[in-house]
Amino acid sequence: MTISELEETLKEEARLFLSRARGLRGPHTEDLFARRVYIGPEDVHVENYPRRPLAVFNPGAVLEGEVVHLFPRLVFEYYSYASAIGHATLPLKDLLAGRIPKPLPVRILLYPTELFEAVRGCEDARAHRREEGYALFYTGVGKLGDARNTDSKEVFTAILSLAEFDEAFQLKRKAPIRIGLSGEETGLALYLPTKNATFLEGDHVLLRPSLSGLPDLCWRGRLDPKTLKAYDLRPVLAPEAFEYKVGWSTNALRLPDGTYLVAYHGILRHDLSYRHGFMRLSPEGRPLGLSHYLLAPQGLAECYGDRPLTLYGNGLLLHGEELVFVGGVGDYAIGVFTAPLEEVLKRVVPL
Repeated sequence: MTISELEETLKEEARLFLSRARGLRGPHTEDLFARRVYIGPEDVHVENYPRRPLAVFNPGAVLEGEVVHLFPRLVFEYYSYASAIGHATLPLKDLLAGRIPKPLPVRILLYPTELFEAVRGCEDARAHRREEGYALFYTGVGKLGDARNTDSKEVFTAILSLAEFDEAFQLKRKAPIRIGLSGEETGLALYLPTKNATFLEGDHVLLRPSLSGLPDLCWRGRLDPKTLKAYDLRPVLAPEAFEYKVGWSTNALRLPDGTYLVAYHGILRHDLSYRHGFMRLSPEGRPLGLSHYLLAPQGLAECYGDRPLTLYGNGLLLHGEELVFVGGVGDYAIGVFTAPLEEVLKRVVPL
């Protein structure tokens, strides 16, 4: 099998899924979430870089005890929109109450050092606590595949990548993720524009590869931890007729019964807004339940920004019986939103 045949195999899988998996959702939006706090670039101080960010947004989030770790995307200029990923900590109760240190200390953890990040840097972390430290799925925007054939910075690839840190947040490894049919290193693999990944149980993951000529849809698969090859990909959620595409919005949150809850986003055709619903999944990523939209941009602060009508999810936490959604607002700020877990789960209809 050639690389082109490998890609065509995935495309055929997507085509079959799109032909039978639409019609599960309507465009109805029922916003359940309370707005807790916004954190803008003027509210942070970057301790290990001598410039002030112009945008602080799309943060991954990890809850350890009563402390939340935030991993925001930082942009310092609009000329090339090159991004880095930082790290900040604070008590969750203070975050939910809006008691943010002024300024909030942030340290840059990831910044462009490799070819696959060399154009627009490191974007949109999805953060996970692992036994050996921390793991961040993120998007590296640089040169891979066909993009290698030109030195123009207008030609680049957005590639799913993984960064691993030890307990002290020292970087151990970062590398792009390849797509294959099996996890064996001897098999074929290719780099596809891919985003929106999160770990599930063991080596099971959610991810969103982009296939030319087809709309983006949500997939599940497995990830070999040594080779960083994603394989055994299966589509899970398709865009509806009223959407341009769908993607995973947050890390997958393990619920007490062993299932996982994850937010998804759709981009609406009628206004280009990002709106979010929720899906319940088995530990292997099989879909168990699905909601309509339960969170959407509202008001001036959320509808007007560097990217209008954009709420972009990254972090999903559970605080007692309260679901905490942490995301970007308009590509300029961080927003924190909460809703009762029970009310969200009531709207996740079994599949």
